[in-house]
Amino acid sequence: MPPTRNRRRRSIILTGAVLLALSGPGQTAGFSVFVDPMSEALDVTRGQLSFAYLIGTLAASTTGTWLGRRLDRDGVAAGLRLVAVALGVSAILASVAPNLIVLTIAIYGLRSFGQTGMTLSASVFVAKNVVERRGAALGLLTAVGGSAVAITPLIASRLIPQFGWRPTWVIAGSTVIVLGLVTSTQMVRLRLEHPNPLDENGATIEEETTAPRHLRRNGFLVVTAGYATTGFVSTALAFHQIAVLGERGISATAAAGNFVPQSLAAAIVALVVGRLVDRVPGRIVIPFNMVVLATAVGSVSFVDSNLGAVAFGIALGSAASAMAASEGTLLARWIGTENLGTWRGRMTSVMVVSTAVAPFAFTLIADLAGSFSNAARLVVLMPVSVALVALVTPLPTAAMSRGVEPTPER
Repeated sequence: MPPTRNRRRRSIILTGAVLLALSGPGQTAGFSVFVDPMSEALDVTRGQLSFAYLIGTLAASTTGTWLGRRLDRDGVAAGLRLVAVALGVSAILASVAPNLIVLTIAIYGLRSFGQTGMTLSASVFVAKNVVERRGAALGLLTAVGGSAVAITPLIASRLIPQFGWRPTWVIAGSTVIVLGLVTSTQMVRLRLEHPNPLDENGATIEEETTAPRHLRRNGFLVVTAGYATTGFVSTALAFHQIAVLGERGISATAAAGNFVPQSLAAAIVALVVGRLVDRVPGRIVIPFNMVVLATAVGSVSFVDSNLGAVAFGIALGSAASAMAASEGTLLARWIGTENLGTWRGRMTSVMVVSTAVAPFAFTLIADLAGSFSNAARLVVLMPVSVALVALVTPLPTAAMSRGVEPTPER
C-alpha cells in the first residue's frame, strides 16, 4: 500500500479511536465511578440509581435509528458536531442534577450520545472511509477502543476525590465538546468525510452492493441477531460474573480479577478476527462467532479453580470482541456503505435494548432455573439458535458487493 494511503488509513483509524475515547462519559465503565458519590449526594439508594440508569438507557435505544440516518444524510463530521455538543451538555446536566428525575434525563443524553452516538460515529466513519482491508481496520479500531473507553473512569476516579463529582462531570463534558468539535474540523480538513471520500489520486470511492433488497435485509437481520445476542449474553454474564463464579467456588476477589485477562484477550481477538473477516466468506462469520459465544457460556459449568475462572473470562471477552470486530465489515459487505449509518443505527438500537434488559432478565432466568449456573446452561440455546438460522438464511455473496449479479449464498 502506498505511503500516502497508509497515512490516510492510520488517520482514519486514529480518528475513530478518538471518538471511542470520547464516548467514555456515556459508557457504563465511565458512569460507574460516579454512582456512589451521586447516590450519597442525591440521597438515593444504589438500586434506585440503577433503575434510573435502566430507564435512561432504554429511552436512549431510540437514538440509533434517527442518528444513523443523519450520519448518512449530512456526513459524519456534521453528525459528530451534534453528538459532541449533546453528550457534553448531558454531562454538564448530570453535574447540576438536584434529584433523580433530572439525573435520569441526563442519563438518557449520556447513553444516547455516548454509548450510541460516539460509537456509531466511529464505526460508520471507519467503515465508510476504509475499503481495502476494512475488517483489519475495524478490528484495530475495536482493539484500541477497548483501552480508549477506559480513559474516562481512570481519569474521573482521580478527579472526583480532589474536585468532587459535580466539577468532574463539567470537566468531562467540556472536554468532549472541545475535542469533538476539533475532530470534526480535522475530518473535513483531511477530506476524511462522507459522502464519497477522495483517495490520493483524486478518484472517488464508490461502493454499493447490487444484492436484492430482501438479501440485504437478511444480512442485516443475521448480523443484528448475532450482535444483540452477544450483547445480551456477555452483558448478563459480566454483570453477574461474581455471583456466577461464586457458585463454582471462586472467591469474589478472584472473580473480579477476571476482567483484566478478559480485556487483554478481547484486544488480541479483535485484531485477529478483523484480519480473518477480510479473507473468509461472510456466511461462516456469524456462526463462528456464535459457537465461540456458546463455548464461553458453556465453559462456566466446568470452572472449578481460579485458572478455570480465568479461562472463562478469556472465552467471554473473546466472544464479545469477535462479534464487535466483524459486524461492521459484514454490514458494509452485505448492504453497502451508502446507507450504512441508517442500518447500523437500527442495529445499535436493538443492541442497546438487549444489553439494558440483560442483567435483570438473567436474574429472572436464574430464579426460575434455581441457580446462575443453570441459567447459563439455558442461555447457551440463544447463540446456538442464531448460528443455525445464519447457516440456512440466503445472504448476499461477495460478488454482489463487487457489482456482479450472482445467486445468493445458501
